[in-house]
This record gives sequence, structure tokens and C-alpha cells, in this order.
Amino acid sequence: MGRLSLIPVAALAGLAAPVCAKDAPMVLEPITQWNVDFGEEKCRLARVFGDAKNKHLLFIEQGGPETNFVLVAAGPAFERFRRPNRISIQFGAFPPIEKPAPMLGNMEDGAATLIYSRLNFQERPNSEPDAEESEVLDSLAKIDTESASKIDAIRMHYGKRTVVFNTGNIGEAIKVMNECALNFVESWGLDRAAHESMTRLPEWTNMKAIAREIQESYPSEALRKGESGIFRLRVIVEADGSVSDCIINNATTTDSLQSPACSEMKRAEFKPALDKNGAPMRSFYVTNVTYRLN
Repeated sequence: MGRLSLIPVAALAGLAAPVCAKDAPMVLEPITQWNVDFGEEKCRLARVFGDAKNKHLLFIEQGGPETNFVLVAAGPAFERFRRPNRISIQFGAFPPIEKPAPMLGNMEDGAATLIYSRLNFQERPNSEPDAEESEVLDSLAKIDTESASKIDAIRMHYGKRTVVFNTGNIGEAIKVMNECALNFVESWGLDRAAHESMTRLPEWTNMKAIAREIQESYPSEALRKGESGIFRLRVIVEADGSVSDCIINNATTTDSLQSPACSEMKRAEFKPALDKNGAPMRSFYVTNVTYRLN
């Protein structure tokens, strides 16, 4: 599997992996408040855990209104998490999620990192193809705040090892995150009020064909280097179903991997969004594109 990097939020370099009693969970307490970054292209909910000599970072990220999110955990405790298919994540008392498995990476300062490109708190997607296929979203979809209000810890399991982020109730933090994501609708030049009463978001009708083309166009130099990466894709879908704009941003940083997804999206076909009266309207479609080597 290729290694990849994340844009750092907090400096974690130079820290040694903590020593724990064998098989005892490592419990990390928060040392900062939740911070929400209302960025131009993404919303990021971040918090630092551990202590001054044992810092760990947790963040949740979105590039627009969705039910799914990117989750990244970084710090010395994950240096021994070396086989992704043995790693599971658990939100509160909900069942552990084994699939999709995370990618392994590093922050720019070298901190070991687990990267989930498409998660929610309870559901387990059936698969995670290299060019991800997001579900059709409900009107201005949000991260599930009802489930979030039941979560007071996030656990990463690797064999007999367990790392626990003792988050406390994350419901209010997720509400702020959702509002940040919803604000993108207006920044994209769209009518948020119309979207709040719409009856359907765009439906991508030739998704499988385009996703296959994106997957098969894995850049040769990145393939040779064994690089993996996650990209955030957004298109504007006009009232006639055509794509008028495409933006792709890196969620991870790599040396050679640049996604050609926007070139492929010129051939994407959509059923247009429908307003409250069932008439076609201008809207958006967002998803993540993941390039991943097995």
C-alpha cells in the first residue's frame, strides 16, 4: 500500500510512542476544545488529545453537505497500526466498523496517521471502490446529529491494541460542522433556500462508467511510486443536467498523484435537481475520489 501525507493541523513531530500495559486500552483525554475551520473549500472539526509529550490529533472533514465524512487520527500510538485490514473504528457504543479500512499515511511532520475517506457513525458501506461512488443525497444532507449526541468516545482497534479518544458528547460539535458545510451552497453561487425545500438533488446516471474511467486513469508516475490519495470532487449541475463547473481539491498530499477526474466528468450525465414544485433547478454534486493500491 502506498503511503500518503495529510496537511498538518498541529505539530506532532518528535514524540515517542507511549508505553502502555500489555493489551490495556490507551485512553487519550482532550487537551484543547473542538475547533471548526470554516475554510474556503472544506470544513474541518479538529481537536488535540493526550498531553504535552504525547499529542494526538483527531479531525473530521467535509467539502460540502453530505452524510459521510473524512476522518483522520494521527499520533505516535498509531505507529504500530501497520495492516489496514486489521483496523476497525468504533463510535461510542455503536458496533465497530471494519469496512472500509483506513489508509495509512503520515502528517507532513511524520506523525503516523489513519485516514478514512468515507465514514458515518453506524452504517457500513458495502464497498469502497478506488473511484468512490457516493450515494444520492437527501436535500442538503447532514452528518447524523442524533447519532453524534450518543457518542462520547471514538475507539481504534488493531488486534489487541485499542486507542480511545475520550471525546465527550460530540453532538454540538457536529451541529457546527453541519452548518459550516451548508454554508458552501451559497458560496458556490446557488440558492440555499431553494435547496432547503427541494425534492431531489442531482442523480448521476452514468456513474459506474465514469468511475471506471477515473479508476483506470491512475497516473502512471504515481502508480510507479505506489502513491495513494484522496481527492474532493464537486460539480455544478445545471437545470438541463449538464455539468458547468468542476473543482477537485486534495484531501491528502502526494508527490505525483494528480487526479484527472474533472476531465472525465465532462462526460458525466445527470438527472437534474428538482425544486419544491418538481421543476428542474441548478444544483451541485459532491463526492470523494480515492486512489488506493492494494
